[in-house]
Amino acid sequence: MKKILVVEDDALSSMVIGDFLEANGYEVTVAKNGVDALTEFERVSPDAMLVDVMLPKRSGFEVCFEVKRTEKGRTMPLMLMSAVYRDEDHAKKYAREDLRAQAYLVKPFDMRAMLSELESLLVASA
Repeated sequence: MKKILVVEDDALSSMVIGDFLEANGYEVTVAKNGVDALTEFERVSPDAMLVDVMLPKRSGFEVCFEVKRTEKGRTMPLMLMSAVYRDEDHAKKYAREDLRAQAYLVKPFDMRAMLSELESLLVASA
């Protein structure tokens, strides 16, 4: 079973995303801030991460940067998500080129589309 780390400070959003992923066969761990995200990344060693950009303590951009500096994180799929940064072209370019995130989702997003993107990234990283 693939392990997914969901980093989302909004309790309802993290519950909906987590429940949806679990219903589709994934083991889900949730972190509610950027500091906990880095701790859980080391503890859980996830196969992929979904990271909100606007987080308490450390931003999703910082989390992405730190994770991508690790040996495991270099090749692990990481998807950023945000309701604030809505200029999708600019955000995707920044996420991919500067942070090396594999995907950028603008909230609210379609859960099935997110799942499809996640599954494609997991296959590509295998």
